[in-house]
Amino acid sequence: MFMKWGIDFTFVDFTDPANVEAAIKPNTKLIFSESPVNPVLKLADVAAISAIAKKHNVKHCCDCTFATPVIMRPLDLGADMALQSTTKYYDGHNMTVGGAVASKDAECNEALHFYRNMHGNVMSPMVSWLTLQSSKTLVLRVTQQSKTAQRVAEFLASHPKVDTVCYPGLPSHPQHELAKKQHMNGLHGGMLAFEVKGGTAAGKKLMDTIQRPWSLCENLGASESIITCPAVMTHANMETADRLKVGITDGFVRVSCGIEDPEDLLRSLRVALDGL
Repeated sequence: MFMKWGIDFTFVDFTDPANVEAAIKPNTKLIFSESPVNPVLKLADVAAISAIAKKHNVKHCCDCTFATPVIMRPLDLGADMALQSTTKYYDGHNMTVGGAVASKDAECNEALHFYRNMHGNVMSPMVSWLTLQSSKTLVLRVTQQSKTAQRVAEFLASHPKVDTVCYPGLPSHPQHELAKKQHMNGLHGGMLAFEVKGGTAAGKKLMDTIQRPWSLCENLGASESIITCPAVMTHANMETADRLKVGITDGFVRVSCGIEDPEDLLRSLRVALDGL
């Protein structure tokens, strides 16, 4: 939508910082990264990309919604701005919609405050209050969600109806070493993804048959565990070729682990997968 105002974009594979540097043009003003990436859980080397940005006098903004400040703090890794969707983990209870941009850079900080004041795009008092209340348990929730996600990922990796599992905490993740270096407290987040054998049909059947405590919806980061089939839900509006190009296959399933008893979650998953 911004292209009609003369703003150009270049889409880059951020898993290799060299790709980012190669894509910088004379008119490049901002590098926008996301780590971990929704929904495919790829990582960006925030420190390396921030160094490249500074080398070329370009600002770097990192969306770290999946990580939260409990797991990764882009500003401490050299980024100019950190972006968070407060709708997700900060809220954690499906109550609000919001977002935040933070910066340690004086120029960025002044500009952010100016535009916020000019446009009035701030949270309502009620949303602000709810977000402040739920933020008090952010560390407790994210810690439990991450531990549960690790167990769920390990279970899925051993199940015969599952082709692949993507979770930064697994040694099989292609960027596991970066995750260990970049993520704090030995935690890797409550989000994971896996691919079931049988494509879209199997993915749909899993959505239709999985029992509580799993919930079927498109949100993430909540206290409830949520399971989603992006090909027919969150990313259904993408062209099939584009969706496959970024790694969202027909049998791709996104998981947001909550704070329930992990044994209950594993039991429900086992029953649903065994029935595929």
